[in-house]
Amino acid sequence: MAPWTGEQIKVPAKFIVGDLDLTYNTPGVKEYIHNGGFKREVPYLQEMVVMEGVAHFINQERPEEISAHIYDFIKKF
Repeated sequence: MAPWTGEQIKVPAKFIVGDLDLTYNTPGVKEYIHNGGFKREVPYLQEMVVMEGVAHFINQERPEEISAHIYDFIKKF
């Protein structure tokens, strides 16, 4: 991954995470995501969704909601 160190993701993006995801609850991750660190690396980030009561496999735990989020995002383009 070294060649991409410091590179930004410059496409429209939507970030969806479950509030019970272990990665999301790793010390410092929430602050990074919500206090601007994530947005600096993904400058075209249009929306962040934190789903309550959902862990890591969000597409399996709430497939209809995830499909709706993806569909609503794609139809903007």
